[in-house]
Amino acid sequence: MEALRQAVIGVDGGNTKTAAVLVSLDGRMVAHARTTSSNWQTFGEEGARQALLRVTHPLAEAARDHGFAVAGFGFGLTGHDRPRDFEVLERVTAGIVSATGSIATVIPGAGRIVLNDAFLVLRAGTDDGIGIAVSSGTGGNCVGVGRNGRRIQIGGITHELGDGGGAGEIALEGLRAAGRARDGRGWKTSITDLILGVTGLSGIEDVLDFAIPGALPPSDDPEAVPPRLCDLAPLVFEAARTGDIIARRILEDVGQGLGRQSVAAAHRLFGREESFPLVLGGTVLMKAEADNFARAIILETQAVFPNAVPSIIEYHPVLGAVLYALDVVAAGREDAALRSSMTNGSLRRLIGPQVNGLF
Repeated sequence: MEALRQAVIGVDGGNTKTAAVLVSLDGRMVAHARTTSSNWQTFGEEGARQALLRVTHPLAEAARDHGFAVAGFGFGLTGHDRPRDFEVLERVTAGIVSATGSIATVIPGAGRIVLNDAFLVLRAGTDDGIGIAVSSGTGGNCVGVGRNGRRIQIGGITHELGDGGGAGEIALEGLRAAGRARDGRGWKTSITDLILGVTGLSGIEDVLDFAIPGALPPSDDPEAVPPRLCDLAPLVFEAARTGDIIARRILEDVGQGLGRQSVAAAHRLFGREESFPLVLGGTVLMKAEADNFARAIILETQAVFPNAVPSIIEYHPVLGAVLYALDVVAAGREDAALRSSMTNGSLRRLIGPQVNGLF
């Protein structure tokens, strides 16, 4: 009987969506899937489990149908912040591995790594996973890995503790600026007209209706959904791109806040004059149309760590989950060349464009 080929499963579970891919050990993407958020802090342990099953179940079927045995799993999950979270998501992901094994062949002792999803940005943007990563998506986060393997996370837990840096904070600050401009407490800003245009409201004060059940008139479009707060973040970028001073200041302030997280992480892992990668990623940073946001993060970091080497990742963070899974598979092998081939640029080039076009 012909031996099964081997593949790994990588999962990127974010605040807004969850993406997963099945990738062969030679770097070929076999299957992919996507669903809604798998954040257990929002949807509970069972909600997280069901979301992860929705993306891993079809991958298990694809592994079975294409003759692959699953050799490793890499999970990058939002909500993986505290010891309690670690315990919950350890149970959840162990269950996902078991469920995969009920459909496809899972190699006995298959490796599994579970980390906060911000670590995927760092792994996808570096050759060895060492450095600092700043992620800005629905929320913001900063993580780092030192040369001794120490991992650290700064922020990314809850805005009540001063954490922010994502689309939610940018949108809220934009909305506040429009509110202050309404009655003269602040300068006029084009953010106001952009928000009114997207929401269809006649006045900025009518955003209150989004919080009042039944206040909005029914739509003729059954699929029409009122925009969430974070959906307004692109309007701040649009205003900044056209030169709006208020919008640019918002992005600079939020970027500086993320830069301070980066500095706090770097202080714990690197020396002042040491060179290390500073990887920027997440949906907001990858799609930003105003460069002063990323520049603010970089300048804030380099003011203290002048040799930090910045970059913005070109690939969907799920690549980081794949690379972590491949790291686990390769760790027990003696063939160093095989491990190198799984983490070199060819894998990035292969998986990057495909995933970026899908999610």
